[in-house]
Amino acid sequence: MHDGKTKSGGGVAALVLGVVAIGIEGLIVAPVLADISGAFGVAPAQAASVVSAYGLSLAIVAPLVALLGWRVSRKTAMRAGLIMFTAAGLLCACASSFQTLLLARAACGAAVGIYLPACYAYVGDTTAYEQRGRVMGRVMAGWSLALILGVPLGSLLAQFWGWRSAFIVTSALSAVAAVMVARLPAGPPQAAASSLLPLSGRLYLGKGVPALLLLNFFDMLSFYGVYTFLGVAVRQRLGGGSGFFGWFVCCYRLGLLLSTSNARVLDRFGKERVLGLVLVLLAGLLGLLPAALQHVTALAGVMLVWGVLQGLAQTGSATLVTAASGTARGLAMACMSCSTYMAVGIGSFAGGRLMHAMGFEALALAGTLSAVLALGLLRRYSAAKPTI
Repeated sequence: MHDGKTKSGGGVAALVLGVVAIGIEGLIVAPVLADISGAFGVAPAQAASVVSAYGLSLAIVAPLVALLGWRVSRKTAMRAGLIMFTAAGLLCACASSFQTLLLARAACGAAVGIYLPACYAYVGDTTAYEQRGRVMGRVMAGWSLALILGVPLGSLLAQFWGWRSAFIVTSALSAVAAVMVARLPAGPPQAAASSLLPLSGRLYLGKGVPALLLLNFFDMLSFYGVYTFLGVAVRQRLGGGSGFFGWFVCCYRLGLLLSTSNARVLDRFGKERVLGLVLVLLAGLLGLLPAALQHVTALAGVMLVWGVLQGLAQTGSATLVTAASGTARGLAMACMSCSTYMAVGIGSFAGGRLMHAMGFEALALAGTLSAVLALGLLRRYSAAKPTI
Protein backbone atom coordinates (compact mmCIF):
# COMPACT_ATOMS: atom_id res chain seq x y z
CA MET A 1 0.00 0.00 0.00
CA HIS A 2 1.07 3.53 -0.56
CA ASP A 3 1.42 4.63 3.03
CA GLY A 4 4.31 3.43 5.11
CA LYS A 5 2.19 2.29 8.02
CA THR A 6 0.00 0.18 5.79
CA LYS A 7 2.99 -1.31 4.02
CA SER A 8 4.40 -2.63 7.27
CA GLY A 9 1.73 -5.27 7.53
CA GLY A 10 0.11 -3.74 10.60
CA GLY A 11 -2.51 -2.12 8.39
CA VAL A 12 -3.35 -5.39 6.66
CA ALA A 13 -3.42 -7.13 10.06
CA ALA A 14 -6.07 -4.69 11.27
CA LEU A 15 -8.29 -5.42 8.27
CA VAL A 16 -7.71 -9.17 8.57
CA LEU A 17 -8.56 -9.22 12.28
CA GLY A 18 -11.84 -7.46 11.55
CA VAL A 19 -12.68 -10.08 8.91
CA VAL A 20 -11.68 -12.90 11.29
CA ALA A 21 -13.97 -11.58 14.06
CA ILE A 22 -16.86 -11.19 11.62
CA GLY A 23 -16.20 -14.59 10.06
CA ILE A 24 -16.16 -16.44 13.38
CA GLU A 25 -19.33 -14.75 14.61
CA GLY A 26 -21.16 -15.47 11.38
CA LEU A 27 -20.08 -19.10 11.18
CA ILE A 28 -20.31 -20.02 14.86
CA VAL A 29 -24.12 -19.88 14.84
CA ALA A 30 -24.48 -23.23 13.04
CA PRO A 31 -22.57 -25.28 15.66
CA VAL A 32 -24.45 -23.66 18.56
CA LEU A 33 -27.90 -23.49 16.94
CA ALA A 34 -29.20 -26.41 19.00
CA ASP A 35 -27.98 -24.71 22.19
CA ILE A 36 -29.74 -21.47 21.23
CA SER A 37 -32.89 -23.44 20.45
CA GLY A 38 -32.81 -25.08 23.88
CA ALA A 39 -31.94 -21.90 25.77
CA PHE A 40 -35.00 -20.03 24.51
CA GLY A 41 -37.36 -22.96 24.05
CA VAL A 42 -37.88 -22.47 20.32
CA ALA A 43 -37.80 -24.99 17.49
CA PRO A 44 -34.52 -25.31 15.55
CA ALA A 45 -36.23 -23.96 12.42
CA GLN A 46 -37.27 -20.85 14.34
CA ALA A 47 -33.83 -20.52 15.91
CA ALA A 48 -32.33 -20.50 12.42
CA SER A 49 -34.08 -17.18 11.79
CA VAL A 50 -31.13 -15.51 13.55
CA VAL A 51 -29.15 -16.39 10.40
CA SER A 52 -31.83 -14.96 8.11
CA ALA A 53 -32.04 -11.75 10.16
CA TYR A 54 -28.26 -11.33 9.84
CA GLY A 55 -28.18 -11.83 6.08
CA LEU A 56 -31.24 -9.71 5.34
CA SER A 57 -29.96 -6.84 7.46
CA LEU A 58 -26.56 -6.94 5.75
CA ALA A 59 -28.09 -7.00 2.27
CA ILE A 60 -30.26 -3.94 3.04
CA VAL A 61 -27.76 -1.87 5.01
CA ALA A 62 -24.63 -2.33 2.88
CA PRO A 63 -25.77 -0.47 -0.27
CA LEU A 64 -27.73 2.14 1.71
CA VAL A 65 -24.71 3.07 3.82
CA ALA A 66 -22.42 3.11 0.79
CA LEU A 67 -24.82 5.35 -1.13
CA LEU A 68 -25.89 7.72 1.65
CA GLY A 69 -22.70 7.71 3.70
CA TRP A 70 -20.41 9.15 1.03
CA ARG A 71 -19.36 11.97 3.36
CA VAL A 72 -17.74 9.42 5.68
CA SER A 73 -14.21 8.13 5.03
CA ARG A 74 -13.52 4.40 4.63
CA LYS A 75 -11.54 4.45 7.87
CA THR A 76 -14.40 6.03 9.81
CA ALA A 77 -16.89 3.57 8.31
CA MET A 78 -14.70 0.59 9.22
CA ARG A 79 -14.25 1.81 12.75
CA ALA A 80 -17.97 2.54 13.19
CA GLY A 81 -18.85 -0.88 11.82
CA LEU A 82 -16.50 -2.66 14.22
CA ILE A 83 -17.70 -0.66 17.23
CA MET A 84 -21.31 -1.44 16.33
CA PHE A 85 -20.38 -5.09 15.79
CA THR A 86 -18.75 -5.24 19.22
CA ALA A 87 -21.84 -3.81 20.92
CA ALA A 88 -24.22 -6.05 18.97
CA GLY A 89 -22.14 -9.13 19.80
CA LEU A 90 -22.28 -8.32 23.50
CA LEU A 91 -26.04 -7.86 23.19
CA CYS A 92 -26.22 -11.36 21.65
CA ALA A 93 -24.30 -12.71 24.64
CA CYS A 94 -26.60 -10.97 27.13
CA ALA A 95 -29.91 -11.58 25.33
CA SER A 96 -32.63 -12.59 27.78
CA SER A 97 -35.20 -13.44 25.10
CA PHE A 98 -35.16 -14.84 21.60
CA GLN A 99 -36.58 -11.59 20.23
CA THR A 100 -33.65 -9.68 21.71
CA LEU A 101 -31.21 -12.15 20.16
CA LEU A 102 -32.94 -11.75 16.81
CA LEU A 103 -32.58 -7.96 16.95
CA ALA A 104 -28.96 -8.26 18.07
CA ARG A 105 -28.14 -10.56 15.16
CA ALA A 106 -29.78 -8.11 12.77
CA ALA A 107 -27.58 -5.39 14.27
CA CYS A 108 -24.53 -7.63 13.70
CA GLY A 109 -25.51 -7.98 10.04
CA ALA A 110 -25.92 -4.22 9.71
CA ALA A 111 -22.48 -3.67 11.26
CA VAL A 112 -20.93 -6.13 8.82
CA GLY A 113 -22.71 -4.32 5.99
CA ILE A 114 -20.88 -1.18 7.07
CA TYR A 115 -17.45 -2.73 7.66
CA LEU A 116 -16.88 -5.18 4.81
CA PRO A 117 -17.52 -2.92 1.78
CA ALA A 118 -15.45 -0.16 3.39
CA CYS A 119 -12.67 -2.66 4.15
CA TYR A 120 -12.45 -3.96 0.58
CA ALA A 121 -12.77 -0.44 -0.85
CA TYR A 122 -9.96 0.75 1.45
CA VAL A 123 -7.68 -1.89 -0.07
CA GLY A 124 -8.57 -0.52 -3.51
CA ASP A 125 -7.99 3.09 -2.39
CA THR A 126 -4.58 2.50 -0.85
CA THR A 127 -3.03 -0.28 -2.95
CA ALA A 128 -1.58 -0.04 -6.45
CA TYR A 129 -3.51 -2.20 -8.92
CA GLU A 130 -0.35 -4.17 -9.72
CA GLN A 131 -0.13 -5.33 -6.07
CA ARG A 132 -3.81 -5.36 -5.18
CA GLY A 133 -4.38 -9.06 -5.74
CA ARG A 134 -1.78 -9.96 -3.12
CA VAL A 135 -3.13 -7.54 -0.52
CA MET A 136 -6.78 -8.40 -1.21
CA GLY A 137 -5.85 -12.07 -0.88
CA ARG A 138 -4.37 -11.47 2.56
CA VAL A 139 -7.54 -9.72 3.69
CA MET A 140 -9.69 -12.51 2.22
CA ALA A 141 -7.52 -15.01 4.12
CA GLY A 142 -9.29 -13.77 7.24
CA TRP A 143 -12.29 -15.86 6.19
CA SER A 144 -10.06 -18.92 5.88
CA LEU A 145 -8.57 -18.33 9.32
CA ALA A 146 -12.05 -17.96 10.77
CA LEU A 147 -13.04 -21.30 9.22
CA ILE A 148 -9.90 -23.25 10.10
CA LEU A 149 -9.08 -21.89 13.56
CA GLY A 150 -11.87 -19.67 14.81
CA VAL A 151 -14.91 -21.88 14.35
CA PRO A 152 -13.42 -25.04 15.93
CA LEU A 153 -12.03 -23.05 18.88
CA GLY A 154 -15.29 -21.14 19.22
CA SER A 155 -17.26 -24.39 19.20
CA LEU A 156 -15.00 -25.81 21.89
CA LEU A 157 -15.39 -22.66 23.96
CA ALA A 158 -19.18 -22.83 23.61
CA GLN A 159 -19.19 -26.47 24.66
CA PHE A 160 -17.45 -25.78 27.97
CA TRP A 161 -18.62 -22.24 28.81
CA GLY A 162 -21.88 -21.97 26.89
CA TRP A 163 -22.86 -20.46 23.55
CA ARG A 164 -22.85 -16.92 24.94
CA SER A 165 -19.09 -17.09 25.52
CA ALA A 166 -18.47 -17.40 21.77
CA PHE A 167 -20.15 -14.03 21.17
CA ILE A 168 -18.11 -12.44 23.97
CA VAL A 169 -14.86 -13.60 22.39
CA THR A 170 -15.78 -12.35 18.90
CA SER A 171 -16.79 -9.00 20.42
CA ALA A 172 -13.38 -8.78 22.09
CA LEU A 173 -11.64 -9.50 18.77
CA SER A 174 -13.65 -6.83 16.95
CA ALA A 175 -12.89 -4.31 19.71
CA VAL A 176 -9.17 -4.93 19.24
CA ALA A 177 -9.61 -4.60 15.46
CA ALA A 178 -11.40 -1.26 15.96
CA VAL A 179 -8.43 0.05 17.94
CA MET A 180 -6.03 -1.14 15.23
CA VAL A 181 -8.15 0.40 12.45
CA ALA A 182 -8.06 3.75 14.29
CA ARG A 183 -4.28 3.74 13.79
CA LEU A 184 -4.53 3.27 10.01
CA PRO A 185 -3.69 6.16 7.69
CA ALA A 186 -6.58 7.87 5.96
CA GLY A 187 -7.21 7.00 2.34
CA PRO A 188 -5.92 9.24 -0.46
CA PRO A 189 -7.86 12.46 -1.21
CA GLN A 190 -9.20 11.10 -4.48
CA ALA A 191 -11.14 8.47 -2.51
CA ALA A 192 -13.55 11.22 -1.51
CA ALA A 193 -14.07 12.45 -5.08
CA SER A 194 -17.60 11.05 -5.15
CA SER A 195 -18.64 13.77 -2.70
CA LEU A 196 -18.53 16.19 -5.66
CA LEU A 197 -20.99 14.14 -7.71
CA PRO A 198 -24.79 14.47 -7.76
CA LEU A 199 -26.85 11.49 -6.60
CA SER A 200 -27.27 10.24 -10.18
CA GLY A 201 -23.49 10.25 -10.57
CA ARG A 202 -22.95 8.33 -7.35
CA LEU A 203 -25.37 5.65 -8.57
CA TYR A 204 -23.13 4.95 -11.58
CA LEU A 205 -20.99 1.96 -10.60
CA GLY A 206 -18.53 2.14 -13.48
CA LYS A 207 -18.17 0.55 -16.89
CA GLY A 208 -18.20 -3.23 -16.70
CA VAL A 209 -19.03 -3.38 -12.97
CA PRO A 210 -22.57 -4.81 -13.44
CA ALA A 211 -21.05 -7.71 -15.38
CA LEU A 212 -18.58 -8.35 -12.55
CA LEU A 213 -21.36 -8.26 -9.95
CA LEU A 214 -23.32 -10.83 -11.95
CA LEU A 215 -20.13 -12.86 -12.32
CA ASN A 216 -19.78 -12.89 -8.53
CA PHE A 217 -23.44 -13.88 -8.16
CA PHE A 218 -23.15 -16.89 -10.48
CA ASP A 219 -19.81 -17.94 -8.99
CA MET A 220 -21.30 -17.84 -5.48
CA LEU A 221 -24.46 -19.56 -6.75
CA SER A 222 -22.38 -22.41 -8.18
CA PHE A 223 -20.65 -22.77 -4.81
CA TYR A 224 -23.49 -22.42 -2.30
CA GLY A 225 -26.02 -24.28 -4.44
CA VAL A 226 -23.78 -27.36 -4.45
CA TYR A 227 -21.84 -27.06 -1.18
CA THR A 228 -24.97 -26.64 0.95
CA PHE A 229 -26.13 -30.15 0.05
CA LEU A 230 -22.78 -31.86 -0.36
CA GLY A 231 -22.91 -33.21 3.20
CA VAL A 232 -26.19 -34.96 2.43
CA ALA A 233 -24.70 -36.51 -0.71
CA VAL A 234 -21.59 -37.65 1.18
CA ARG A 235 -23.72 -39.43 3.78
CA GLN A 236 -25.74 -41.12 1.05
CA ARG A 237 -22.72 -42.29 -0.96
CA LEU A 238 -19.95 -42.78 1.62
CA GLY A 239 -21.82 -43.03 4.92
CA GLY A 240 -20.54 -41.47 8.12
CA GLY A 241 -21.87 -38.54 10.10
CA SER A 242 -21.19 -34.83 10.32
CA GLY A 243 -17.74 -35.47 11.80
CA PHE A 244 -16.79 -37.58 8.77
CA PHE A 245 -17.91 -34.86 6.37
CA GLY A 246 -16.00 -32.35 8.49
CA TRP A 247 -12.71 -33.83 7.29
CA PHE A 248 -13.60 -32.99 3.70
CA VAL A 249 -14.58 -29.48 4.76
CA CYS A 250 -11.12 -29.14 6.32
CA CYS A 251 -9.59 -30.01 2.93
CA TYR A 252 -11.64 -27.23 1.35
CA ARG A 253 -10.62 -24.78 4.08
CA LEU A 254 -6.95 -25.63 3.58
CA GLY A 255 -7.22 -25.00 -0.15
CA LEU A 256 -8.98 -21.70 0.49
CA LEU A 257 -6.22 -20.58 2.84
CA LEU A 258 -3.49 -21.63 0.41
CA SER A 259 -4.98 -19.62 -2.45
CA THR A 260 -5.86 -16.45 -0.54
CA SER A 261 -2.44 -16.43 1.12
CA ASN A 262 -0.75 -16.74 -2.28
CA ALA A 263 -3.03 -14.50 -4.34
CA ARG A 264 0.05 -12.78 -5.76
CA VAL A 265 -0.42 -15.11 -8.74
CA LEU A 266 -3.27 -12.79 -9.77
CA ASP A 267 -0.82 -9.90 -9.98
CA ARG A 268 1.93 -11.90 -11.64
CA PHE A 269 -0.06 -13.61 -14.40
CA GLY A 270 -2.92 -11.12 -14.82
CA LYS A 271 -6.14 -10.98 -12.86
CA GLU A 272 -8.50 -11.57 -15.78
CA ARG A 273 -6.38 -14.36 -17.22
CA VAL A 274 -6.17 -16.22 -13.91
CA LEU A 275 -9.85 -15.67 -13.13
CA GLY A 276 -10.85 -16.98 -16.55
CA LEU A 277 -8.76 -20.13 -16.09
CA VAL A 278 -10.15 -20.60 -12.57
CA LEU A 279 -13.76 -20.43 -13.80
CA VAL A 280 -13.04 -23.00 -16.52
CA LEU A 281 -11.50 -25.33 -13.93
CA LEU A 282 -14.38 -24.75 -11.50
CA ALA A 283 -16.89 -25.72 -14.17
CA GLY A 284 -14.97 -28.93 -14.85
CA LEU A 285 -14.49 -29.72 -11.16
CA LEU A 286 -18.20 -29.36 -10.37
CA GLY A 287 -18.99 -31.67 -13.27
CA LEU A 288 -16.64 -34.31 -11.83
CA LEU A 289 -17.84 -33.94 -8.24
CA PRO A 290 -20.50 -36.71 -8.36
CA ALA A 291 -17.89 -39.21 -9.56
CA ALA A 292 -15.51 -38.14 -6.76
CA LEU A 293 -18.18 -39.08 -4.22
CA GLN A 294 -17.38 -42.73 -4.88
CA HIS A 295 -13.90 -42.52 -3.31
CA VAL A 296 -12.74 -40.88 -0.07
CA THR A 297 -9.31 -39.95 -1.43
CA ALA A 298 -10.71 -38.53 -4.66
CA LEU A 299 -13.24 -36.41 -2.78
CA ALA A 300 -10.56 -35.07 -0.42
CA GLY A 301 -8.44 -34.04 -3.40
CA VAL A 302 -11.37 -32.42 -5.18
CA MET A 303 -12.29 -30.45 -2.04
CA LEU A 304 -8.71 -29.18 -1.69
CA VAL A 305 -8.62 -28.02 -5.32
CA TRP A 306 -12.11 -26.53 -4.97
CA GLY A 307 -10.90 -24.41 -2.06
CA VAL A 308 -7.89 -23.19 -4.05
CA LEU A 309 -10.00 -22.26 -7.06
CA GLN A 310 -12.80 -20.63 -5.07
CA GLY A 311 -10.33 -18.52 -3.11
CA LEU A 312 -8.77 -17.21 -6.32
CA ALA A 313 -12.20 -16.57 -7.84
CA GLN A 314 -13.36 -14.51 -4.86
CA THR A 315 -10.13 -12.54 -4.61
CA GLY A 316 -9.86 -11.98 -8.35
CA SER A 317 -13.41 -10.75 -8.81
CA ALA A 318 -13.20 -8.43 -5.77
CA THR A 319 -9.94 -6.97 -7.05
CA LEU A 320 -11.40 -6.31 -10.50
CA VAL A 321 -14.45 -4.59 -8.99
CA THR A 322 -12.25 -2.24 -6.94
CA ALA A 323 -10.40 -1.27 -10.11
CA ALA A 324 -13.38 -0.82 -12.42
CA SER A 325 -15.62 1.11 -10.02
CA GLY A 326 -13.37 4.14 -9.42
CA THR A 327 -15.06 6.71 -7.16
CA ALA A 328 -18.07 4.37 -6.76
CA ARG A 329 -15.83 1.76 -5.13
CA GLY A 330 -17.67 1.74 -1.80
CA LEU A 331 -21.10 1.29 -3.39
CA ALA A 332 -19.77 -1.34 -5.82
CA MET A 333 -18.28 -3.42 -3.00
CA ALA A 334 -21.52 -3.11 -1.06
CA CYS A 335 -23.42 -4.39 -4.10
CA MET A 336 -20.94 -7.24 -4.34
CA SER A 337 -21.73 -8.24 -0.74
CA CYS A 338 -25.43 -8.11 -1.66
CA SER A 339 -24.91 -10.34 -4.70
CA THR A 340 -23.10 -12.87 -2.52
CA TYR A 341 -25.90 -13.08 0.04
CA MET A 342 -28.52 -13.25 -2.71
CA ALA A 343 -26.64 -16.25 -4.10
CA VAL A 344 -26.61 -17.85 -0.64
CA GLY A 345 -30.38 -17.54 -0.32
CA ILE A 346 -31.28 -18.52 -3.89
CA GLY A 347 -28.69 -21.29 -4.03
CA SER A 348 -29.88 -22.99 -0.85
CA PHE A 349 -33.57 -22.60 -1.81
CA ALA A 350 -33.38 -23.69 -5.45
CA GLY A 351 -30.61 -26.22 -4.83
CA GLY A 352 -32.66 -28.11 -2.27
CA ARG A 353 -35.60 -28.44 -4.63
CA LEU A 354 -33.42 -29.48 -7.56
CA MET A 355 -31.65 -32.15 -5.52
CA HIS A 356 -34.95 -33.49 -4.17
CA ALA A 357 -36.43 -33.70 -7.66
CA MET A 358 -33.46 -34.85 -9.75
CA GLY A 359 -30.59 -35.83 -7.46
CA PHE A 360 -27.08 -34.54 -6.73
CA GLU A 361 -25.87 -35.11 -10.30
CA ALA A 362 -28.36 -32.54 -11.58
CA LEU A 363 -27.34 -30.14 -8.82
CA ALA A 364 -23.66 -30.47 -9.77
CA LEU A 365 -24.55 -29.89 -13.43
CA ALA A 366 -26.42 -26.72 -12.46
CA GLY A 367 -23.29 -25.60 -10.60
CA THR A 368 -21.24 -26.23 -13.73
CA LEU A 369 -23.63 -24.13 -15.81
CA SER A 370 -23.45 -21.31 -13.26
CA ALA A 371 -19.66 -21.32 -13.50
CA VAL A 372 -19.90 -21.22 -17.31
CA LEU A 373 -22.26 -18.23 -17.07
CA ALA A 374 -19.73 -16.51 -14.79
CA LEU A 375 -17.04 -17.15 -17.41
CA GLY A 376 -19.24 -15.60 -20.10
CA LEU A 377 -19.73 -12.52 -17.93
CA LEU A 378 -15.97 -12.21 -17.52
CA ARG A 379 -15.63 -12.21 -21.30
CA ARG A 380 -18.30 -9.51 -21.46
CA TYR A 381 -16.43 -7.43 -18.88
CA SER A 382 -13.15 -7.84 -20.78
CA ALA A 383 -14.80 -6.51 -23.94
CA ALA A 384 -16.26 -3.47 -22.19
CA LYS A 385 -13.74 -2.81 -19.43
CA PRO A 386 -12.24 0.62 -18.78
CA THR A 387 -8.53 1.22 -19.03
CA ILE A 388 -7.01 0.37 -15.63
